[in-house]
Amino acid sequence: YICHSREGGNLGVWIPVYTGMTNKLMKKIFRMIIFSALALIFTSFWNKGFILNLGSLFTATLVLAFVFYLIVPLSKIILLPLNLITLGLMSFLVYLAILHLSSDAFHLFTITSWTFPGASIFFVNIPKTYIPYLGNLVLSSVSISSIINLLEQLL
Repeated sequence: YICHSREGGNLGVWIPVYTGMTNKLMKKIFRMIIFSALALIFTSFWNKGFILNLGSLFTATLVLAFVFYLIVPLSKIILLPLNLITLGLMSFLVYLAILHLSSDAFHLFTITSWTFPGASIFFVNIPKTYIPYLGNLVLSSVSISSIINLLEQLL
């Protein structure tokens, strides 16, 4: 309990403060910022068309955390009828639009077209492939959301 008054004096008014809720909220905010930063860094490691400026990493992390944990759930609620009709495609398009706006309007990171050099994993050969801007936007979106969801499930 905390004594509270407007003038700072003791009026005998005690307001209960639930530190357990505050600690949980702070942990959730801290986790979402760390998960967003890791998702941006990991995506920039494997995706050569996703260029992350280290100077704007903190700002990009805060924007991504805000978007992923507040804007996307709100858009899913608001666009629920369209989401049901399109079987979830609408929420994916909203996330692509938000990622595009973060890239172009705020210049927090750069998404460009690039050429995947190819890979050979066990018996699977992936050839050298040109990935245009829209394809890289989709790849970056899937990568970021998958990394954040995976980290949330693991931790």
